[in-house]
Amino acid sequence: MEKVVFVAHQPGDTPSPSPADVEQLNQRLLGELPAERYLGISLQLEDRATTDRWQRRTEPVARRFAATLSVWVEAGEDTADAAALVDEVWPDHVTGVVTEAVVRWNGPRQVSATQPLPGHTVTALLYRPPSLTHDQLVRHWIDVHQPMSLRIHPARNYVRNVVARVLPAAGKPASDDPFSDTTQFDAISDEYFASLEDILDPSRFYGSDVSQTTWQQNATTIGDDVGLFLDGTRMAAAIMDEYLLRDFRAPRTPGVS
Repeated sequence: MEKVVFVAHQPGDTPSPSPADVEQLNQRLLGELPAERYLGISLQLEDRATTDRWQRRTEPVARRFAATLSVWVEAGEDTADAAALVDEVWPDHVTGVVTEAVVRWNGPRQVSATQPLPGHTVTALLYRPPSLTHDQLVRHWIDVHQPMSLRIHPARNYVRNVVARVLPAAGKPASDDPFSDTTQFDAISDEYFASLEDILDPSRFYGSDVSQTTWQQNATTIGDDVGLFLDGTRMAAAIMDEYLLRDFRAPRTPGVS
């Protein structure tokens, strides 16, 4: 089984969808993506006001990281109907087949077209700097940054998604080096927090482990490490509401990965 992630952007002045719009989109996804092929479906939508508050934006942005649609299928190339739907709803998007690792899971998996998963998700698109290869970014993330994040941030859940291959847009040939395209992400991180204040309050966001350091020192440690393996000029992050529309996994007990 493969996980395919469509990453969508929108112009900054696009209105936020209403709850009725979200439910209509979710029902459309369930209706147009047959369960016998799309074994799992998850939709993340940016919480724009909260993202702007978190990132202290005071001016409008031209382009927003608006959504991700993740589908679990037997073969990543067998997603033409999902791609057609995404083309219609979010023309500005890129697609990758990812290797998913659920590193930590302490929350329920609640399947619903109307209610997002409890809590709040920080989703980040990760891009490597020119000095690193894709594999070097991944190795640093797994060996160095991920353990640091799990120790410092109060995330209930942590999901690592590494691009295994890129699915080109319709009518475009596959590239020999897809990561040379500045729109193509190398990986996606999903960190789930129980409380919005766990994200917005720096003393909580960086304060899970202050036994030997302060949260300010932890923030510096995280920031310095990010600069070692990510391209900060392209990295994008947003606070998301996530709707689990179809789940192929058996129900899990919180705290068990």
